[in-house]
Amino acid sequence: MEVILKMKKYNYTKIFFFIFALSVLSINAQDIFTKDDHFFGTKDNFVKSCIDGAKKKTINLKGIDINMTKYCSCVCDNLIPSLYLNEITTALEQGKLMELFLNDENFNILMSCVDGNFEIEDDYEFKDENQTELTKTIQIKQCVNEILSSDDDNTWNTEMASEYCTCAMERLYSKGFTYKDLLDIENEDSESFNEIVMPCLNEMASSFEKNAIVLENSYNVEDIIGSPTSSKIKLIEYINQGYKIKVDIDGVIKYFLFDTGASDLIINRDIERELLINGSLKKEHYKGKEIYTLADNTQVEADMVILNNIKIGDYTLNNVYCAIMENGSLLCGKGFFDKFKSWEFSKVNKEILVYK
Repeated sequence: MEVILKMKKYNYTKIFFFIFALSVLSINAQDIFTKDDHFFGTKDNFVKSCIDGAKKKTINLKGIDINMTKYCSCVCDNLIPSLYLNEITTALEQGKLMELFLNDENFNILMSCVDGNFEIEDDYEFKDENQTELTKTIQIKQCVNEILSSDDDNTWNTEMASEYCTCAMERLYSKGFTYKDLLDIENEDSESFNEIVMPCLNEMASSFEKNAIVLENSYNVEDIIGSPTSSKIKLIEYINQGYKIKVDIDGVIKYFLFDTGASDLIINRDIERELLINGSLKKEHYKGKEIYTLADNTQVEADMVILNNIKIGDYTLNNVYCAIMENGSLLCGKGFFDKFKSWEFSKVNKEILVYK
């Protein structure tokens, strides 16, 4: 949420100017040096050619005043000298000049030339008629770049930012918002915040929740090797603190505290190292990270891994999700037993009965 609120107002407005300015930029006036020192002529001629394409030194697009002289001069000083002759000629021959300009590095240069070279009136209205597929592509690209560059906590990825930005641009143009509305988008009581930011955040969250990969154990009879029916797992009473349970992870034998309040099988970094050394744990077994809330309500991040050849009772289990915590205790949570068809805990008999 904080990342979105920090989005700059020019995310939308300077893009509109950029599209127009890009459309009138003429490469035919070979007036500068390329990156590989090919002479293209003088800066004056290049800037004149660029301005001639726009017809005026300053133009007005329904409420947006553009200083083409400064923009063209910036492009001449910064973009063309960063390109190789072969890049430009190949792009022209293949009709892919726009694609060349939209490469990340070139795109950033052009966007820097936009800053400070336009003025926009408060009543300027964002309309569908001003948005083409090209403008939409560039708007989303700049929006994504802004979010990712402002995301100090690394909570966004490119896919998330792209989905949000696509939604935000569509709402900005379809609902007739003005530039004045856009200036107020950080205000949580404003129409633009509640009609653009909130719906798009909710839509994005719903989409990712629906498609999220859940890292939790589930029953699959193919993952269970052993008795065709059931097995009893004896528990060891642990000084009035509960019970311990013997678990053999591919030859690494440890005694885990049976904790009905825990959700998974949890190991620490020492056990992780043992499993890495004997080859039981490899790079491809790491499946992401999860946040766990401890008994004291503190939250810790854990690495989630898939473990195989786990022996418990008379069974051997494969494809078991396990959490690795920096200084975690060895815990065997009830979620671990979700690998079985069903299970029962008998406090009287000090055992767990699992069914295949």
